[in-house]
Amino acid sequence: MNSAFRRHDRQQGAIAIVLGLTLVVLFAMGGLVLDLGHLYIAKTELQNGADSAALAGAVELNQSATGIDNAQAKAIAIAQKNRYDFSTALTITAANISFGPSPDGPWSSGASARTSPQGMTFIQVDTGSKTFATYLMGIAGIASTSTSGVAVAGRFVNDVTPIGVCAVDPANKTAQYTYPAAPAGTGLTELVEFGFRRGVTYNLFGLNPLGGPSDPYLINPVDAPPGSCSASHASAASTAPFMCTGSSAVITSGTGQVYTNTGLTASLAASLNSRFDDYGGPSVCDPATAPPDTNIKEYPCVGAASPCAATAANSPPTGWMEPGGSTLPSQQPVSLAGNKPNYQLPSAGPVPAPSATFAQFAGYGVLWSYGPAYQSNGATPAKAGTAYSVADGNANPMYSTAKANYFDTANYPVSAGAGFPAGTPPAPYNQTSGPTFQAPSVAHPGQRNRRILNVVLVDCRTAPVGPASCGTMNAVGIGKFFMTMKADFSGGTKRLDVEFAGLIEPVPNSEIKLYK
Repeated sequence: MNSAFRRHDRQQGAIAIVLGLTLVVLFAMGGLVLDLGHLYIAKTELQNGADSAALAGAVELNQSATGIDNAQAKAIAIAQKNRYDFSTALTITAANISFGPSPDGPWSSGASARTSPQGMTFIQVDTGSKTFATYLMGIAGIASTSTSGVAVAGRFVNDVTPIGVCAVDPANKTAQYTYPAAPAGTGLTELVEFGFRRGVTYNLFGLNPLGGPSDPYLINPVDAPPGSCSASHASAASTAPFMCTGSSAVITSGTGQVYTNTGLTASLAASLNSRFDDYGGPSVCDPATAPPDTNIKEYPCVGAASPCAATAANSPPTGWMEPGGSTLPSQQPVSLAGNKPNYQLPSAGPVPAPSATFAQFAGYGVLWSYGPAYQSNGATPAKAGTAYSVADGNANPMYSTAKANYFDTANYPVSAGAGFPAGTPPAPYNQTSGPTFQAPSVAHPGQRNRRILNVVLVDCRTAPVGPASCGTMNAVGIGKFFMTMKADFSGGTKRLDVEFAGLIEPVPNSEIKLYK
């Protein structure tokens, strides 16, 4: 009996021990929940701050040193407006910010990116590790925890030069022109896109806008409706780096609204002329990121008046045009009637009878430097079919009211140079030797098709609205244009002579967004 009582006495206090151990576990678990919850909230706050700072900074990136500086300043300012740990202002410095050409980097500091800003269109913001004291986990010996926020924002730039020009026929994306049958022609068709004809050269300083100044528009390469428009982003200084690279970030599909500015300054001509291995004057272009073309040969007309060459010393295009001619073409671009090319559009009816309203061969300038005219494929809507041969061109009244030998079949190239993709037309530009070819300097390795400008085609039936630096216009497409000569925006007769080479479709998407 006494032994039983003694066993009972020994068990007294066991519940207290178990309860004490349970409370330790409960406190530890409660501390874990409380402190992890605190950590999760802090992590969310830091991530939100990094996201907003990265998005704000990405808007400022315009491939210039100033853009890098502005992105840093904006990211730091926006971060400061965010709170973490409920009340602490998020403070970051330039050391927390890096820049790169893609969402995956490689990442460079602001100082490094500033020295070579071309292509730097992504920003990474790292808040750095923040430490938080624990509430109850200290019982388990964990006095503090830490977390951070990292965000990447930016946009991929498109190969769209920030220049806008009026579409000649904005209502008709594609049209089919049919030439008369024999004996006047072959009955072949010709594709016309927004009123432009492939193989024909245009001076873009003669097409804009209908009923107003003839200068092309400067497209804001960063801002796009319905977002806000910054006048500084539409300035010549801000767009110059985009002119160097031939890129922008606002066109997503080839259509939609764009912000325009009026006029192109002389400094922007220097940016465009980097394609001819010319980095002099006010050019801000870097040969590493804005290299010349592989063929920098200019294709002028022949004649005493500028921009025509006075003699054949520069191997002008009479080498492939007008057999035996010495003075034609006597101008660089197609002649204009007002703000429109002086040739009859396909929707106007059959090939017209001889008249002063229809441009003749002498008024077309240099033809087929980059590529020939193309037939329509006969579909609805029409698309490019078979390329014209020089024999096809000579057999149709393409550039006059009667058949003519526009091209010297003996001197026009019969094939593309070595290394060109299959199907490349045998155009003068597409040569790797001979009188129509000139290589850039050894110090500046060239890049094929750098002389191509993908230009925004805008609908000029409606005048731009708003201030000159932020006018809103409707884009109808992207035109592919080949620079036949260096640009010249100085003096009374400004020139940007380009040969139309078709429409660009589709245009890759380019919008600012978070990537990480």
